[in-house]
Amino acid sequence: MIILKTFWRSLALMMLAFSIAGCNPFTMVNFLLMDDPKHEAELQSLASKDKKAEKKVVILTYGKLDLRPELINSDREIGYTVEKNLKSLANINGDKLSVVPNRKVEEYKSKHSDWAERDPAEIGKHFKADYVIYLEINSLGIYELGSGGTLYRGRADINISLLDLKNPDESQPSRNFTCQYPKESRMQVTSTDQSPMEFRQSFLDYVGKRISWKFAARPTRDDFYAD
Repeated sequence: MIILKTFWRSLALMMLAFSIAGCNPFTMVNFLLMDDPKHEAELQSLASKDKKAEKKVVILTYGKLDLRPELINSDREIGYTVEKNLKSLANINGDKLSVVPNRKVEEYKSKHSDWAERDPAEIGKHFKADYVIYLEINSLGIYELGSGGTLYRGRADINISLLDLKNPDESQPSRNFTCQYPKESRMQVTSTDQSPMEFRQSFLDYVGKRISWKFAARPTRDDFYAD
């Protein structure tokens, strides 16, 4: 009851403030109550048009990279962050989308040393998936070029493919994806502000978020995070 009274008191104060500022308070209420506008998936939505039908997706990451110590196993981390963000968007959108846990994919890789030579579709079928997101990581870095490791600037170059296992003709061919974090217009983070591992985490979270936008609708408020 106390919480409810506090809510209505806060709402009344907001309406009064908008009224004093010359704004229609009822327009403001409608704005607060309406659904967030969304951008459609940039590549292809994985959600079924039938809200009762669940789709399952496997995320495979691959990259033979000569990485600095702070980026070792970053391919696994990208797989996890894409999984996390796809699940979050599915929850926001009310989509029935099942994402095979990254730990199970990594367990499969560890038991099959030749997994990278196998057809990704074969791996997807092993997990009884509808889709496979295949991420081939070409390059990663966390330092601004020419800074001698004194300034952070995350950069990723990844080829993204989508295999539709039930409808192979509708699979999406490989597309190149690049991003940098933070973007050029933002102030760079110096290496004294964050440790390399802290910046790595923020950077890989950003990469996973951006890749998830390829396959699910997202609120327009997330434009703040776009390049």
